[in-house]
Amino acid sequence: MKQFTQKGEEEIDERYNFQVNLGGMLDILSNHLYKSPDVFIRELLQNGADAITLRRKKQLGWDGGNIVIKIQSGHRIEFKDNGAGLNEEEIHHFLAVIGQSSKTQLENGQIPEDYIGRFGIGLLSCFMVSSSIVVYTKSVDGSPAYVWTGFPDGTYTLEQYSIVDNIEIGTTIILEAKHGTEYYFNPDKVSELVRYYGLALPVPVFISGIPECLNNVLHNFSGISRHQLLSFGEWLFNENFLDAIPVQTKHLSGVAYILPYHTDSSVKKGHRIYLKHMLLTEEGSTLLPSWAFFLRCFLNTKNLRPVASREDFYEDEELEMARIEFEEAIRFGLEKIAEDEPERLQQIINIHVNAIKSMAIWDDKLFNLFIDYLPFETSEGTLSGAALKKYSEAAWVSCVPRFKQLKPIFMAQGRLLICTGYTSDEELINKFVNKFLLPFSPLGEESMELVLEELTPFEKKQTEFLEQIANNAIKDFDCKAEIRHFLPSDLPVLYTISDDVQFMRQLQSAMDVNSNIFSGTLSSLIESVEERPLATLYLNLNSPLIKILSKIKNSSLILSVSRVLYIQALLAGGHQLHGNELKMMNKELLNLVGYSLTTL
Repeated sequence: MKQFTQKGEEEIDERYNFQVNLGGMLDILSNHLYKSPDVFIRELLQNGADAITLRRKKQLGWDGGNIVIKIQSGHRIEFKDNGAGLNEEEIHHFLAVIGQSSKTQLENGQIPEDYIGRFGIGLLSCFMVSSSIVVYTKSVDGSPAYVWTGFPDGTYTLEQYSIVDNIEIGTTIILEAKHGTEYYFNPDKVSELVRYYGLALPVPVFISGIPECLNNVLHNFSGISRHQLLSFGEWLFNENFLDAIPVQTKHLSGVAYILPYHTDSSVKKGHRIYLKHMLLTEEGSTLLPSWAFFLRCFLNTKNLRPVASREDFYEDEELEMARIEFEEAIRFGLEKIAEDEPERLQQIINIHVNAIKSMAIWDDKLFNLFIDYLPFETSEGTLSGAALKKYSEAAWVSCVPRFKQLKPIFMAQGRLLICTGYTSDEELINKFVNKFLLPFSPLGEESMELVLEELTPFEKKQTEFLEQIANNAIKDFDCKAEIRHFLPSDLPVLYTISDDVQFMRQLQSAMDVNSNIFSGTLSSLIESVEERPLATLYLNLNSPLIKILSKIKNSSLILSVSRVLYIQALLAGGHQLHGNELKMMNKELLNLVGYSLTTL
């Protein structure tokens, strides 16, 4: 073809057609596009279902349609539908052109919602299990029947089918098993794959000679009883679910089941998610929100776009709308459970508390629904949100070991301490306090004054020597000693640490376990801090041990005991010991043993 520039000069512009290497296409299909050869069953199901849909449109009043599969075990499959069939022009146009779908509306490139296929390459998946594809087809338009045979080298033959008597409208596809794929050519495996991929198809599918339909399931779950939904879920997933929530929205139809046991966010699979009644994926991470790991879903959608492999959804606005609809459906279902059977909702929360807490953080309606039921660890035991509302004062701490260390103090003083060191609890308590204007606050270093009682001037004078020696004993560990009164009296010491000190301890721990080049970097980072932050070791003058220690004037004995008490406080608070602290503890224990021997 020749073209000309604006100046009238002739410009050579040769154009050529792409040459498709069918062998290379098959390698892409089998090794890159499809996860398993068994998708050929899915592609044959969708082609048959679409052909039946097309016949219903072309032949008004016809409301039949079925797919019948005949199997010669280990050798041969005949896949027959009574759909619209193909005439000669359609055969050349659609079976021989890779990437062209017979369902496409060519004038605008759109595919109607009631058709499954989109890419026009599905038939090629049959070459993964068969060395040829034989297609017998007779069109609903009354044209002759034809037999088309395709081969992996890119060639095909076409001839008019000579046996014309009693030829039924529709298409039969015949595959002969390749060596190594005989496993897919047996009735049990084919039945399993038909149920797996085509369970939700509105077209009945049969194995020849067996009267029972393989895919007889509901297509609208609204208005179905809870018992029926749970029975279907038990049959489909082999689970006795806690409950079932119907999902019926613009984009989605199906049911979400609540698992009867604890699971976690790493679980992404186990769903049955269909596109236009054909299984698309078992993994819910694209469509379902991250908190949905406590659900098993059976869902169908007609409006979403698949990726080329038909094993996931294309990310677009429609998918985002479907996500929102799903979240709203689950929220509505849980609200209904809370209204009708609050005991059952509490059972669900007890099992799936982490998932529900993560939901309640971002969703105000779910927060309002669940907050009274959600459990929180406190110094008074596990309390629900409803119980927390009754307290006139409370503090919270986000470090679990520190909470455990402070818990007996708050218990002894009759004050409430909440642990927010678990997943989602910090965010929830903040939201809880702000929404209901509760007099709760985080427990900072400055708040320790509320749980520790200052000494009298006389007591300060009496314990001055003890405090001085204790400070000398632990100053090398970035810690200072202070003597206070606090409860309970059987707790001799309390170690408190700020975020800055915690960070420095983490750096020191990292340096202790690293002997490589990063050790020097960590050491430089620690040494570069101009003013090292200090932790505090509080000695409890209510404790009999500290009272006795305050009366001793032997500085060496006080130093050894102070260091051992420092290690005890670290361990009680769940802090990891550094190498020098371990060495110091062993040394001081030996000193104490030696001291006791000299007094015998």
